[in-house]
Amino acid sequence: MLDAPSPPQSSRQAALRTTAIFAATLCMGMATLALGDTIAPPQVAPRSDIDIRVGRNKSSGRIEIYGAIGSRASVRREKGQVVIRLPGQKKPDLGDIRSNPPVGIKGIDLKSDARASELWLTVNDGFETHFGREDGAVFVQIDPAAEDNAKPDDGKKDGQVTVNLQDVIRGEETKPATPNDARVNKAAKVPVVALEVEAIDGGKDIAFPFEGPVASAVFRRGESVWIVFDSEVDLRLPPELKDGAIVQDAQWTRNDGFTALRLKAPTIGALSAINDGLVWRVRLGGRPLDNKAVEASVIRDDSAGVPGLNINLAGATRIAWIRDPSVGDRMAVVPARGPVKNLTTARTVLEATLASTAQGAAIVHMTPDVKVDVSGDLVEISRPGGLTLSTFDPNASPSDPTLAYKNALYPGLMNADWSAAPAEGFLVRYNALQAAAADEASLGPAAATKARLALARFLVGQNLNFEAQGVLDLLIKESPRAQDNPQVRGLRVVARMLSGRYADATGDLSSSQLVNDPASRLWAGYGEMQSGHHADAVKDFKFGLKALDQFPPEWRVKIGSAYAYSALQLNDLATAEAMIGYSLAQAVTPLQKLHAYLIDAQIIEAQGDKARALKVYQAVARATDDSIAAPAAMHAAMLSYDLKKATSADTLATLDSLRFRWRGGDTEMKLINDMGSIYLSEGRYREALMVLKSGGQTFMNDPQSIQIQATLNQAFRGLFLGGMADGLQPVEALGLFNDFKELTPIGSDGDEMVRRIVRRLVDVDLLDQAADLLEYQVSHRLDGVAKSTVAADLAAIYLMDHNPQKALAALWNTRTTLLPKSVMAERRVLEARALNELNEPDKALDVLGNDNSPDAQDIRADIFWNKQDYAHAGAILEKRLGDRWKSDAPLTLADEGRLLRAAIAYSLQKDQPSLTRLSTRYGKFSDTAASSDAIRVALAPLDGGTLSAKDFAASTAATDSFAGWVTGMKKKFRERDDAAAKAAANAPKGKAA
Repeated sequence: MLDAPSPPQSSRQAALRTTAIFAATLCMGMATLALGDTIAPPQVAPRSDIDIRVGRNKSSGRIEIYGAIGSRASVRREKGQVVIRLPGQKKPDLGDIRSNPPVGIKGIDLKSDARASELWLTVNDGFETHFGREDGAVFVQIDPAAEDNAKPDDGKKDGQVTVNLQDVIRGEETKPATPNDARVNKAAKVPVVALEVEAIDGGKDIAFPFEGPVASAVFRRGESVWIVFDSEVDLRLPPELKDGAIVQDAQWTRNDGFTALRLKAPTIGALSAINDGLVWRVRLGGRPLDNKAVEASVIRDDSAGVPGLNINLAGATRIAWIRDPSVGDRMAVVPARGPVKNLTTARTVLEATLASTAQGAAIVHMTPDVKVDVSGDLVEISRPGGLTLSTFDPNASPSDPTLAYKNALYPGLMNADWSAAPAEGFLVRYNALQAAAADEASLGPAAATKARLALARFLVGQNLNFEAQGVLDLLIKESPRAQDNPQVRGLRVVARMLSGRYADATGDLSSSQLVNDPASRLWAGYGEMQSGHHADAVKDFKFGLKALDQFPPEWRVKIGSAYAYSALQLNDLATAEAMIGYSLAQAVTPLQKLHAYLIDAQIIEAQGDKARALKVYQAVARATDDSIAAPAAMHAAMLSYDLKKATSADTLATLDSLRFRWRGGDTEMKLINDMGSIYLSEGRYREALMVLKSGGQTFMNDPQSIQIQATLNQAFRGLFLGGMADGLQPVEALGLFNDFKELTPIGSDGDEMVRRIVRRLVDVDLLDQAADLLEYQVSHRLDGVAKSTVAADLAAIYLMDHNPQKALAALWNTRTTLLPKSVMAERRVLEARALNELNEPDKALDVLGNDNSPDAQDIRADIFWNKQDYAHAGAILEKRLGDRWKSDAPLTLADEGRLLRAAIAYSLQKDQPSLTRLSTRYGKFSDTAASSDAIRVALAPLDGGTLSAKDFAASTAATDSFAGWVTGMKKKFRERDDAAAKAAANAPKGKAA
């Protein structure tokens, strides 16, 4: 048996265990770790399932239970307490009600089993309770006890009315009655069961709430559905039961301790039933109820000397002999207590037919001499001369015991004896099993399945797992109802898991037939561990722990090691230590333990003893099995690097060789991650991105590739957003970006990356490359305002590169409405500059309109200069200088350019007063100006001669408005980049997408 995981061993024990690894050549004798019979802790139901609300005032209290499960609760009184029964395995959250119970309740206890949970309420003396159902909730009302003469009738004294729970649930008021009231007398004889009808999932649900547990049988015969209970009750049929669409007629009767309800429902499809404690629920049509029904087995019985049949029906009570009015024959109906047991397929012999049922059993079409008896859980069907059964009976054990199929203890369990070699040889055994399976299949869809299951199990034992899957898939195709057999689904899970088809096994593992099978839950955990879903794996491992000892020893090692590994990934070192100890204690060969030793070393490393872990890794790395030696060598190399016992070059060489030694799985993915990390730490960015990218391509369809992709994206972000690539030359950074530009993230981060690279390219006048980056952004990645904004930057770069036509195309192709004013102004100035360069000054002025911003004024001055309208150009340029003359600080290059061009414009216009004004105000700056000679020439007074541009060639050569604009744009790019970086640094850190 298995116990819950034990605490970690002491350091001395761990040291002894490590020593044993080397002393016994990886074969260590561990003290057996007794693990046990524990399952996962109860699952607390969310409020959507069970919502317990408490109301109270000075004198009374009230409990109301809502939710998908809570609304189905039943209430009863037992041993002076009030008991609330909640169906299912989910447990209610009792924190609030226990800490602050309602008035009149002094104790609340929780009792549970596999089928339901019960709240036992202890009521204080002097209080009384009543309960019922109201507004979709179950309630319990606690009030002070009334005086004797004011107490309601309790139905126990002569001449008083009996009020049962079903009346309360139905909401009927109990009116006082006299002892002569016939209704009272009738109600006192049998309980009243008020049917609750609800249309749901395309069908009709009928609920039968009883006061105590009863057995039932539910089956269909012809156009009628029969529902039989082994208790006499007074059924109350609501008007909505007979809706004319699903139920056309309803009749019921009670007699001899039974109650039978016959519904005429010719059009329904599926028929299913479920038992929720005291409530039986039957669904007509629609989606079948998820009742986790158990198939009742039918076996041949020759113990009386003549052939007979037995139905193994747990909870069978007694036989109800009912005459079917629509056929006129007699039926033997056998109700059974919950949970649901049924016969999904009818079985027919010459003398009788075992009808297909949704619950219980029914024998019909019987000859007069057929006898039906109930003996414990067996329903025995016989006749004096025996039933006429076929010679080949797949439900019976064949004469050769080696061909017999017996149900596994758990549907998903595999036994060690499956792999035993047949004494008569493989082909002899295989041919015999195949012949039996073919004979069984020839009987049609209603045939039994044991011969085909025996063949599939034999194939699994001989490691022919794909062939076994083919047999089981064909079985289900030929007999669809075989899917309801847990043994069929469980064996197919084993075959798929052993062949590594973990994803294909999830369909069977999630089915209702296997959801509560502990062996199947172990397989589910094993598959989830393989796919990296460690939290889910640990839950399933805990649930199925009690079945682990029933597996073959080699699979105890594998499953136990998988459990330990998943627990390690969740940092649950105690469970990991316990489970790896259990695995290493199994009686298997040293080679079969090697993988467990590898996980053991990882646990030791996680506990902080890295030196000892390194020794274990190095020992395991000497194994001859590369699937184990390769990951051990990888861990040893990385641990040596962390401990400074190996250089990065040596570590990379080791990892690179291991990468081509073992391909696929977790090992290669971790190799790629580790190599990428080392390359990044050494600034070898291209190598890091290349190795990480190769991993993403190799494991494209693997869920665990998400980790590699995340590392790759993070590295790319670190390079171009985190500043790691700032030390590279701009051309080198551009080449690196272009080689991996598919990693550019969507959204603002991607735009910021491109903006930073563009700024660096513009700084070194690599304008074509910068334009290509922005063109790709505009054409393929951006929309709306962002697209128009980046298009403005693209137009500016085209203008810097003397390409005004492309600048106009970039602006005109990205026109949109509702742009911010700043973006509109920037685009307007750029468009005007492009038109001016294309010798369209009038159109440029029209574009500028009434814009008097500094940038607009600068381009307006250039436009007038281009038109040779020097008067307007000079005035605008002087206006742009403003009161700069009042400051003694040296002029900036931009202001020098404006001063020179204004002076030249006034000279060309022969405007001596304006030129004198400029000379008076700005002559003092000629000594400190960068172009001092040019300023002196430009500010010199007119001599009355004819002036031309040639006379000022020396002055105009010293200033260039276009060069000044380019310098200003580069500065804007830098400032915008710095502002964005500062904003990103100050932004709150969100969760990584």
